[in-house]
Order: sequence, then structure tokens, then C-alpha cells
Amino acid sequence: MKTKTLLFLLVIFSTTLSAQWTSLKTLDGSTIEMNEVLVSNQGTILIFWETNNHQCSSNIENLQESWVEKVKSMGVDLIAICVDNQGNWARVKPLVAGKGWDFEVYIDINGKLKRALGINATPYTILLDGDQNIRCRNPGYCSGDEVLICEKIIHCLENKGDLTFIE
Repeated sequence: MKTKTLLFLLVIFSTTLSAQWTSLKTLDGSTIEMNEVLVSNQGTILIFWETNNHQCSSNIENLQESWVEKVKSMGVDLIAICVDNQGNWARVKPLVAGKGWDFEVYIDINGKLKRALGINATPYTILLDGDQNIRCRNPGYCSGDEVLICEKIIHCLENKGDLTFIE
């Protein structure tokens, strides 16, 4: 059991380090390092999504409603990272503009961040605390119950040892 726990902690630690040195593409086409994106001292919600997956857009809409109501006032950032393949990148900027999303959106240009964090399906949500430690992971769609989602986010941030899923 100790070996499994140690291995788990080692994987999380190495994932955090490798994720900080990953390049992302901005919607205007420039490149930015992940450690420049993660600037919040309170926490960050990362949403991994694809333009051709309608559940991803619904997931983002639900999380944005939660984020705007309470969590944004706590200083928690919301960042969407598109993991589309290179052929779909041209669709990202118009889609974001059409949705009127009020948060940062980046493109994982070569899937490096997605692989570093062990993400194999979208939508996928990760909550980081202010020290960029992973607090919660949710593979899949977050239900439309924005109040519950918001409460889970706040609970995960306040209870630093709790690595539960947002459900």
C-alpha cells in the first residue's frame, strides 16, 4: 500500500512539473508557456475540450455559470484548453467568439499537456489550488447543477487534502 501511495504522489509531482513547461497556443496564434498561464494564487479550473464534441460546450457553459457566480469572486481562474487536432484549430477562435465566453482559451498545440496530465477523453476538468497542485479531477461531463459544482469547487479548495471528483 505504501508503494502505491508513493508511486501516486510521484506521478502527481512529475505531472505538475512537466505541465509547467508545456507550450500552448493563444487564439491570436502566439505561443505561451503553461507556467505563464497559471497565475492565480487562489486556484484554477482547467477544462479540456474539443470543438466537435457538443458535451464539451455544455460542460464549459455549466462550469462558467458556477465560476461567474461565486468562484470568480474568490480569485479562481477558469481556463479552457482545446485539444483538437491541428486541422480544427481554425474553428476555435470563431466558436469562442460566438459563445461569448468570458475566460481564457488556449490550444494544446501538440497534445503534450493532455498527455502529461493523463487525459484521454473530453470533456475533462481539473481543479488546481493556488500552488498549482491538482485538487480535483473529473473525466466527463459536469452535470448542469451549477450550485453543486460551485460547492464542490469551493470544498476542494478549502480542504487541500481532499482529491475528490467534481460530480
